[in-house]
Amino acid sequence: MEDIKKMSLYNSQIEMSIRIAKILMGFNPTGLSIEKIICVDFIVLNLNDFIPTQDSLHPAIPRRDTQLAITRKTFTESLDLMKKYKIVKEIFTEDGIIFAVTDKTFSFTNAIQNEYILKMEKNIQITKEHYGFLNFGEMKELVASKFGRLDMESHYEPLL
Repeated sequence: MEDIKKMSLYNSQIEMSIRIAKILMGFNPTGLSIEKIICVDFIVLNLNDFIPTQDSLHPAIPRRDTQLAITRKTFTESLDLMKKYKIVKEIFTEDGIIFAVTDKTFSFTNAIQNEYILKMEKNIQITKEHYGFLNFGEMKELVASKFGRLDMESHYEPLL
């Protein structure tokens, strides 16, 4: 019981698994590489940075780009956990490994319903509509284009 008290859901394998599964469901039947999942997730979390008329899933914090540095390990662990329970599947292609939904993904993603999940689903749909057609290189460039602005937005006063 004490282990449960210490466990944090924020950015945990469980939260990441839900976000990844929701992203894969949103992009179904297209599978996504881990790199593209990470980019889509970043856009979903920080949608207002990309489309100012939309709300981000997470609050705007300085250095949001540092999320990407800690994300890959947790994403890999989350994907491994979901593969273990057959919630996602790995598909080997000429271009590398992609991840896709299974018959268990829908049940997993719909086991939890709350305002956060509904907002996440909306942001995934908007992200897919605006950026889903981009290949990984283009999506990576889009995400990287925000780094300089995100780094400075809370640290400097405007000069004019």
